[in-house]
Amino acid sequence: MCNLEPKKDGNLLTVNDWENVTPYENKFELWDGITFDPDGKQRDTLCLALLYNMGLQHLLDILPVNSIEILIDLLDSKNK
Repeated sequence: MCNLEPKKDGNLLTVNDWENVTPYENKFELWDGITFDPDGKQRDTLCLALLYNMGLQHLLDILPVNSIEILIDLLDSKNK
């Protein structure tokens, strides 16, 4: 997976970062409902890069309230 660790605030991506996280010459594909490849690894890598770029605060700003509540529950259960 990529080495871009999402933080509270977003960070800039370099052209090299973008080329490393976007598959198939930046062409988005769908495999039986999974983006990019059947095992989802490239989807996960791109997701981390986008979170790195936007920052976790912005993710919370754009998530619907119900999704935030689910995320809180998931974090709480992981910390138990």
